[in-house]
Amino acid sequence: MKTQQLCAEGFTQRLEERYQALYRSGEMSLSKNYSDKFPLLEHCLREAVRGKSVLDFGCGPGRLSLMLARWSARVHGMDFAPAGIELAGLLAQVTETRNVSFSVGDVSTLAAMDRTYEVAVLAGVLEHCPEPVRMLRSLCKVLTPDGLLVVQSPSFANFRGDAYNTLLNLLKLPMSLTDLFQVTPRHIASWAQELDLTLERVVGGHYALGYLERVLDDFRQRIPAAARDAGVSEQCRFDQFFSWMQDRIEENRLLIEHAARLGLLKPVPPSAPLSAKRPPKIDNGLWTSVSTYLTYDGWREPYYSDTSPWCYLGASATYLLRKSRGGRG
Repeated sequence: MKTQQLCAEGFTQRLEERYQALYRSGEMSLSKNYSDKFPLLEHCLREAVRGKSVLDFGCGPGRLSLMLARWSARVHGMDFAPAGIELAGLLAQVTETRNVSFSVGDVSTLAAMDRTYEVAVLAGVLEHCPEPVRMLRSLCKVLTPDGLLVVQSPSFANFRGDAYNTLLNLLKLPMSLTDLFQVTPRHIASWAQELDLTLERVVGGHYALGYLERVLDDFRQRIPAAARDAGVSEQCRFDQFFSWMQDRIEENRLLIEHAARLGLLKPVPPSAPLSAKRPPKIDNGLWTSVSTYLTYDGWREPYYSDTSPWCYLGASATYLLRKSRGGRG
């Protein structure tokens, strides 16, 4: 047990160092790459957060916090990376968002908090957490009775996930250096029961990443790096593998288009851009990075689903869990 704890602590430290280095340099490309989750989350949550107090835990530079602030009474963003929180404060300033605040914190900070929120959002965080139940329990404790816990994480019940897990489990290729585990509906069901939460809704997203060209774009970068890290690059026939993937993607397209025609997949509406005013004395490089992060829409995913079983088959899933009035949280 002690060895596992030390490994988890080492992983967390490496992850924090990676984010700190990115944020200190003003480089927000990692967050920009995943900015396509923000329009869907805003669309799904705007009624749930309307007029409510919201905690965005693991907020990074804070784009989602700022988007949810357009609908909420107040939003507080928290992240373990001080440099990320510094950038989030800058974004709040340049967008002139008055009902948002940010602070540095982790799970232990949550345990010591004396304030509560009506909605807590955990987007793209749980898969990196060495103690997921502890984190969820801490979030439940800062939720009001009948409060809403929103958990968004990658999902692997799709074409990308099948290929990913075959390489990971059969050949032991290190497909991710930042994910500790894969969150599944069975995990969510088990944790919900343990914490006295009711699963109200599941929203699937990232169907292009799960089935279409984005699978190939992702794997062209990921697999050669994983093979290199495993020391097996010379044995891999990358061109043949990617050619097979391309053929399969063309077949997947028929499936996705058919599901869209049936209304099983719905279009993700675009989010209104976050307008920003450039402050004096900010250098051009940082301002370009800030502006891009606030407005980037190049990888916006076209579809989402809240219909079973399709809501479980995208490359991401958002779980909306309601805390009971007398919940154990």
